[in-house]
Amino acid sequence: MKIVFASLPAYGHLYPMLPLALACAEAGHAVTVATGEPFLDALPVPTVRGIAAGGTLHDVEQETKRNHPTASGLDFVAHLFAETTVRFVEPTVRALFERERPDVVVHEMLNIGAAVAAGGLGIRTVAFSLGLWTPMLASLYEMAGAELGLYLDTMPASVQTPVPLPPARKPIRPVAWAPPMPFTLPDSGRRRVYVTLGTVSYGAVEVLRRAVLATATHDVDVLVAAGPSGDPTLLGELPANVRVEKFVPQAEVLRQVDLIVHHGGAGTMLSALAEGLPQLILPQGADHPFNGAAIERAGAGRALPNETQTPESLAEAVEALLADGPERLAAKRIAAEIAAMPAPTPELLA
Repeated sequence: MKIVFASLPAYGHLYPMLPLALACAEAGHAVTVATGEPFLDALPVPTVRGIAAGGTLHDVEQETKRNHPTASGLDFVAHLFAETTVRFVEPTVRALFERERPDVVVHEMLNIGAAVAAGGLGIRTVAFSLGLWTPMLASLYEMAGAELGLYLDTMPASVQTPVPLPPARKPIRPVAWAPPMPFTLPDSGRRRVYVTLGTVSYGAVEVLRRAVLATATHDVDVLVAAGPSGDPTLLGELPANVRVEKFVPQAEVLRQVDLIVHHGGAGTMLSALAEGLPQLILPQGADHPFNGAAIERAGAGRALPNETQTPESLAEAVEALLADGPERLAAKRIAAEIAAMPAPTPELLA
């Protein structure tokens, strides 16, 4: 079978699909990933361009702002993913699909342009979940004139939003992926906390610094990921128990820490749950508030919006989540639930 995996060029959009792409390739299927820089020729499977040359999520956001200067919130999100990204993606992938005629196109759920192009050519599509299903996602597909085919859902039932789910839905275990990069934290005998605002930090340097300082007041070792394009020097002088890196192999790190403090991206949230880690979520945008609310509903952590973050509230939340309390027990229960979900295999595409 010839399979194209189509993703917008962003870590949180592309990396969650790669375990399934690799499983399909290992099973003997012809697999290609359609994406953009910086991932072209940088993955363990063949890549092709799947977005207009030079197109990045930043470019798409800027174009959306130019075309809809007064749009904000969910209105901006709708224009971003159901309109602008479709214009950036659809012509490029349509030419690819016409040339290669894949049997199926697996697209991450926000790469709606790939669904439009495949649907127009009569090619079967599979949407890969990047987070919680919401009624707004259904409206994005309707707005773009795209059909939602089979939906592979990475969300465990305990975290799922209480809304009707797509009828053609199959659960799939979320499996973290990152380029091979050995990473071992030294063992000082203290507990370890991982702090990150993801690969797209929304310029929230003060939020990150505030979280790091509050966490470092405890008897812990703190690992900070500033992001691939982040500048660690902007965090200023930090305590001796804090280590800052630009990028770390998150899957490796999560196996070695006791708590994660993060922005609330779905990929990070799911990876932490899979390891049974409680989490403190500091929502910065996109789906982060929904994910923070889901974690609190499930009892596996806490969420603190920016306006409620003080050194005291952050330190209190970190202390509570480091304990062997109800949040840690809930996180471990959800980890067992995730482990029982179907592994990424090509059979799920049937």
